[in-house]
Amino acid sequence: MRTFKKIAFLTAMTVILTTLLSACGSNSTTPASGAGASNSGGQANTQVDKIMVSEVYHNLLYLPLYVANNQGFLKENRIELSSIRAAGSGPTALSSVISGESAFSFHGPEHVAFANAKGGDARSLVLLSGSAPVWAVAREGVTVNSTADFKGKTIVVGLAPTSSNSLLRKLFADNNIDIDKDVTITEVQNGSELGAVLAGKADIAIVYEPQLDQGITEGLHIVHDFTKDYPDFAFATMNTTASFIEKNPDLTQRFVTSIEQALEYIQSNPEGAKAVAVKEFPNLDKNVVEQAVQRMIDSKVYPAEGLINESAFETAINMQRFIGNLKEDLAYEEIIDSSFTTK
Repeated sequence: MRTFKKIAFLTAMTVILTTLLSACGSNSTTPASGAGASNSGGQANTQVDKIMVSEVYHNLLYLPLYVANNQGFLKENRIELSSIRAAGSGPTALSSVISGESAFSFHGPEHVAFANAKGGDARSLVLLSGSAPVWAVAREGVTVNSTADFKGKTIVVGLAPTSSNSLLRKLFADNNIDIDKDVTITEVQNGSELGAVLAGKADIAIVYEPQLDQGITEGLHIVHDFTKDYPDFAFATMNTTASFIEKNPDLTQRFVTSIEQALEYIQSNPEGAKAVAVKEFPNLDKNVVEQAVQRMIDSKVYPAEGLINESAFETAINMQRFIGNLKEDLAYEEIIDSSFTTK
């Protein structure tokens, strides 16, 4: 009888110890893989989600993403990037999310609107670029004191439908400049706009950063600043799908928080942001990268907060209506999910 009681006692103790050890083991970090990974259950406070994200191409517009990764904000929020995929276009980047390959994509909200107009469930969550980051630069001797001074000029711009091309055409339409008669427009591959101006074969180039500051170092000067025309413009956003959000609300919140922390860091620590940019673009001249980042901070391209307001959304969508890319009426709430950003 004593032997039976002793065995029962030892068995009970074994069960208790096993339970305690299992509970302790649940505090270990468990990497999660795949775009659909979420933090749920007993590992909600410790699990690391490993995800892939897609961008159109590696560029300064997405500096908040690079800052979030390099400065440890993603790690702090238990997120690890398996890779940042350069998709080559906005639709391709968003398609990577829709297919489940990527968790989030980085591009303009217009691509979300295009997808939803066809029955999709995409959403834009966070603002990365809040004004139109496009400038017109001219060679020495060319002056533009007013928009009318563009008349008679040869202008180089990226191939349509790039945003720089759209902004130029909208500027001319608003100021009664006939794009076929009053100016000579030469469209080139995006990123090669400076060549013709530097060679003296064109007067003006319409560029993004860091091409702008590359041109300035070569003696060009700014003749028009589109950030002043469009200071409230949802130019680049972080995006995903409503179905992904529904399955992964905690992961979505942590990623949004990471980007918002990065936006705050860029504003409070410009030198640190420049250091990240220099690291991300090692093949570019260090001074050019630093000047480009500072200009984008000063021009409020990098917003102080991540909320995509209705005004910025409408500006972006109205540009697409002007071009003729979007005919459907889509409400703010159909495109923007602002529930995760700091209000």
